[in-house]
Amino acid sequence: MTIKFNTAIKAAAVAAALLFSTASHAALGEVSNVDYYNWDAKIYSHGVSTSLTTWSLTGVNALAFCIEPDVNANKAASYGVNGSYIVSDYVKALYETSYRDVLSAGGVYNATNAAAFQLALWEALDDHDFNNQASKMYLPNVVSGDPDSDPVTAAAYVMMDKTVAFVNNHGIASTYTYTAYSAADSQGMLTVSAVPEADAWAMMVVGLGLVGLVARRKSEKSEKFA
Repeated sequence: MTIKFNTAIKAAAVAAALLFSTASHAALGEVSNVDYYNWDAKIYSHGVSTSLTTWSLTGVNALAFCIEPDVNANKAASYGVNGSYIVSDYVKALYETSYRDVLSAGGVYNATNAAAFQLALWEALDDHDFNNQASKMYLPNVVSGDPDSDPVTAAAYVMMDKTVAFVNNHGIASTYTYTAYSAADSQGMLTVSAVPEADAWAMMVVGLGLVGLVARRKSEKSEKFA
């Protein structure tokens, strides 16, 4: 089987893009902001109210969610990859079961679900129990008709119920790769990207081989005319 040169170059480009797509420096951009208020809620240091903001990172094609709720966001901060961050099983399970709800069918962004996902992520980072009043995160047990009922809390409960059930019954899948970003004077952020399919990995391997082959041929030509 032969591979045309143009196709080979495209394969090499795909390989390079997959390997070097992570930006070394990024800044915060706001995707949406939901003002959250619930009298019975306790959200880390924010008491009964907070702004649930979904962010983007310039140069990174993914949503970014806060993983340091006690630290204020600074849009002017310079972010870099945090290579030491370890993603817990609960955080992985939350992404496996509910990240798709932030971007619904057809890729339509849902700000309410994104706000709920942020609450659920903070809870996954804490004690996995919205009803534990001694923890950093506490949300009222929302029921229909309750004066404290609100759509963000209700959606967050559904997400965490799915998360706990997934950990208990299914283990942890690997649909996503996780990258944490940190800045000296701003809250840490977590982004995800889809794990490449088998054919994408194969294309990347072929592309890397071709990159090496092209470099070798250039080196041989340089030696001939030296």
